[in-house]
Amino acid sequence: MEEDLLVFAAEPDLAQPTPALCPWLILIVDDDPSVHSVTKLALRDLVHAGRKPLFLSAYSAVEARQILAAYSDIALVLLDVVMESEDAGLDLARAIREELGNQYVRIILRTGQPGQAPEREVVARYDINDYRAKDELTAARLWTSVLTALRAYQQIRALEANRAGLAHILDATARLFEQRDVNRFAAGVVDSLLALAGPDAGALLARVEMVEGEPVGEPRLLAGRLAGSSPQARPLLPAGPLSHAVPPDICQQIVQALAQPTGVQGAGWLAIHTAASPSVAVIIHLSGLIPDHGPDQRVMALFARTIAIGLENALLVEQLSRDRTHDRATGLLNRTGLVAALGARLGLLGEDGAGSCAVALIDLRRFRDFNQELGVAWGDQLLSITARRVVQAAGPAAACARTAGDQFAIMLPGGPDLEMARAQVRAIVAAVSEPVTLAGREVHPLATPGLAWCNLPGRHAEEMLARAEESLHASKRAFGRLQEVLVGDDSDQNRLGLTMELNAALKQNQFELYYQPIVDAVTRKVVAFEALVRWKHPARGIMVPAAFIPAAEETGLIVPIGTWAMREAATRIAEWTRASGRPIWVSVNISAAQLSEPGFLDHVKRVVAESGVDPTLLKLEVTESTIIGDPAHAAEILSGLRDLGIRLCMDDFGTGYSNLSYLQTLPFDFLKVDRAFVSSMIDRFESRTILRTMLALAQQLSLEVVAEGVETLEQADELERLGCGFLQGFLYGKPMPAELAGAMLGVPSGPPA
Repeated sequence: MEEDLLVFAAEPDLAQPTPALCPWLILIVDDDPSVHSVTKLALRDLVHAGRKPLFLSAYSAVEARQILAAYSDIALVLLDVVMESEDAGLDLARAIREELGNQYVRIILRTGQPGQAPEREVVARYDINDYRAKDELTAARLWTSVLTALRAYQQIRALEANRAGLAHILDATARLFEQRDVNRFAAGVVDSLLALAGPDAGALLARVEMVEGEPVGEPRLLAGRLAGSSPQARPLLPAGPLSHAVPPDICQQIVQALAQPTGVQGAGWLAIHTAASPSVAVIIHLSGLIPDHGPDQRVMALFARTIAIGLENALLVEQLSRDRTHDRATGLLNRTGLVAALGARLGLLGEDGAGSCAVALIDLRRFRDFNQELGVAWGDQLLSITARRVVQAAGPAAACARTAGDQFAIMLPGGPDLEMARAQVRAIVAAVSEPVTLAGREVHPLATPGLAWCNLPGRHAEEMLARAEESLHASKRAFGRLQEVLVGDDSDQNRLGLTMELNAALKQNQFELYYQPIVDAVTRKVVAFEALVRWKHPARGIMVPAAFIPAAEETGLIVPIGTWAMREAATRIAEWTRASGRPIWVSVNISAAQLSEPGFLDHVKRVVAESGVDPTLLKLEVTESTIIGDPAHAAEILSGLRDLGIRLCMDDFGTGYSNLSYLQTLPFDFLKVDRAFVSSMIDRFESRTILRTMLALAQQLSLEVVAEGVETLEQADELERLGCGFLQGFLYGKPMPAELAGAMLGVPSGPPA
């Protein structure tokens, strides 16, 4: 036996070791020191996967257990069966699997007494790789057995790494999909990649625009850390053009990956890309990887697909969030964003009258003529130029917004006195009115200004905008000369006066409902109306809700006004349905104060009973802001309304927090898509994508969809193609008195019965 162990034939070098790789740990357990020496000699030239063996020695089972407990990455145990006892080796094999819980290490049993333990029983029972008599283990056989065991260990470890990688992906997916901010999402992806690749590795997440499957332009880094061992030298790289943040060799590797559908892998690096949408691809790049120890390329491809879905969701949520406060066409604030900024400014006005707030409106005259003569594309170009001029003339401290198709609003910077505010408005008008070349022609835009100025606390943002509108109309009547409105001075109605007027308006029947048509998207036939309250003020004429609803909400008068509107609409529905011979439903807006009012459900029951309306034809619209204050109470009231047969609609969906849980838990029948998405859907792919997503969501939840703000036939046709059920907007009619609405149905309308 010793001769077989000591005399070796020359073995060829199977491979050259890679110095940077850690060795294979092999534990020799035998009470005979010569066996240790002979084994090391026999395996001295062994190299597998670029790694040489490193031998550990134990001369008893007890000593071996201590070593195994200290080293978790031992790949192979060459184990003698008979040592301090006849079955010490078998006991150690059992302990390795059962007590130490090590299912990875491979075991080769060697015995000088072949009959001591039956081979078949031992192999089956103890999960060992080989069981040989010592006199059988020549150098060649020992080499073969060890190499086979190391391969098995490597495969088991790879499978475990893949399993752990998949588990990590599942865990990371759950965490990342909760993240709505794109920057935080990207940083979370980088941290998750480093958890897979190793703390010293580098990880990058980038995106690139795609057209017909081909990358266009330079990839943009979303987040990343370069490889290195020093945490101080590995800050999170900022988002921006890829070439500005990473070395040229990494840029080249990413370019290579974009040309390969399955990604590319090199010495110590890996790059994979996958589509996040038809127009965007996501790229993962890992560097500083230890060969044969990095994450599996297939696992990373799976993670890349998961990241792509998560990024698309984060981008969509971010876009929805931005659309809540910004106008896509110009990048300026929209009305919602301006109201928030204006409310914050008004809240700073001191009780002593110190400081002021000024809101200007700029309205382009003859803008419709420009659109008709030059085309819509050039009209949009004029809007963009006007937006830039407004921003430049108003200065960086101003808050600029586009509040309507050809109307811009500016919260003027600082706290200007009235004369300074007038001068600022004139400067903005002059800038906007400069000649501009469109479609090869020089055109001269004309602008009409409006200005509301206030230096008293306690005013409301909507009130300021409504007064600026009032100033604008007065300026139009004055042929473009600025006619400012001083909010809060002696000539202005203060809050107490407005409250008294509202009380009088209720008693004197000064309120009137206007009705805006809603059509079936397929037949384009009028099937419904939205009821909108107007105040027939004896001095100011017809007033829109923005001018008085804030005061009504503050004083609580919104409740009786809302109850009146619901009763009026219900009576009108019953009348139109009887006269036309077909069901006509009408939607009525409900405020948070109404939902919170004790006895609200009883009010609604009385309205239904007294009007004789079919409750399924009365649709109540609530916004997310109505629900968010007390979702539990809102759910109770809405469920009670649903039990009465009344249908419910979430209004302005997509412009608030867009909490999807409300759609899942509250009994809505309709979604109303905000006009912000409809107005930009033709020109912007993103708007169509968001609309498509909303409509798909509504379909999955069995909700009908009403799109408001439809102004062109092209918008209507596209909404029909996307599956929207109902359309509302100026294309089919502005809000109108009941008589005109009834005429659209072929029904003569007098006062409600």
